[in-house]
Amino acid sequence: MVPYHTIAFSQQKLRGAIRRAAGQEPGFTYGFVIHSRRHNEHPTLGAITLNGESFALSERLLAGLDGTAIWLFGHARITFAAGEPIDPADAGAPERPLSSLVMHISTFDATAGVTQHLVQVEALVKAETLVQPLLVLAHERPSAWPL
Repeated sequence: MVPYHTIAFSQQKLRGAIRRAAGQEPGFTYGFVIHSRRHNEHPTLGAITLNGESFALSERLLAGLDGTAIWLFGHARITFAAGEPIDPADAGAPERPLSSLVMHISTFDATAGVTQHLVQVEALVKAETLVQPLLVLAHERPSAWPL
């Protein structure tokens, strides 16, 4: 169970980010927050949607993002890949909550002056060390994801 204030705070952050990005083309209309939560006393990753749905992040949900353009805080293009489930012994179960995920970040570095260089970074996001929730925006809701 995720505390109501966590859900409400996440919804507020998502609404604000979508409002700030309204002038972009195409605009963002969907978003979710990745945060740390607990599942049977194990740290896991969870997601909270704009409509307040809260659920554990699983391999099936990550697979539902395939082909969807998603942006970290609305600024850097990212993709996710499954990391470790909380129970690796239960191999093959697509609904196992994940304790980590791999995030690939693509952004531009303009520090070299006028020319911009594409920079790609890979980061391991672990539930046990995630302090700041990750705000993820999309131009539309992935069909496999809740409202």
